Amino acid sequence: MIDNSPALSPDEFASLLEVSKGDAQREIPQLHWERLVGLGYAVRRLGELGLTASGVRRLATGQ
Repeated sequence: MIDNSPALSPDEFASLLEVSKGDAQREIPQLHWERLVGLGYAVRRLGELGLTASGVRRLATGQ
């Protein structure tokens, strides 16, 4: 199986992990959350970041 997911830097992946913990938008760099939202891994609702189904799957890959 070929993984066509866009590459995330180790720091961006760490930010994705932080988003999964909830209320992380103040703890991660703005460029990270903008990229995660742009890639469809996170969504911003009412000023809070949350994971999408794609974000959960990306975390499950461990990369």
